[in-house]
Amino acid sequence: MAKKQARDRAYYEDRLKHESPKIYADLQAGKHRTITEAAIAAGLKKSRTRLLELKNAFRKASKAEQTAFLGWLAAQGYSISPSSAAGTAALTIAVDGKLLPAAAKRIEEIIMKRQLKVGDVMAEMGFRRLNASLGRALHRGDRLKPDVITALEKWLAANASI
Repeated sequence: MAKKQARDRAYYEDRLKHESPKIYADLQAGKHRTITEAAIAAGLKKSRTRLLELKNAFRKASKAEQTAFLGWLAAQGYSISPSSAAGTAALTIAVDGKLLPAAAKRIEEIIMKRQLKVGDVMAEMGFRRLNASLGRALHRGDRLKPDVITALEKWLAANASI
């Protein structure tokens, strides 16, 4: 397997000399402050936006860091609504099977207002009352199975007015 070529200062300087001599001359004259700036002007590199940096950092983060970040976003009041297959937006309540803090808070709020027990919620969602998965997810941070998450999203939508 061939070794991956370094894309460092020397690489872009060499390309500028051969492919864009006018921009290289501008770099030497001081019109461009850095090789990167000159390479962007020549179209050899793309400018890195803050959005691009955020996306890159999120991809490189561990699952725990991604979950914590998404929880922080939810706590800041941002809703994360990916489009479902049907084309409607649904609120994301869990990442990697773990409830987001905002979703857990909303579930507990509905339970308190309706004077329910966790078993009652499970029964309303079509599961056995003795299924402790939701209670463990709320109180210990355990993961939920995808079918429970789907049912919980529907249950939250049905109780949105509460």
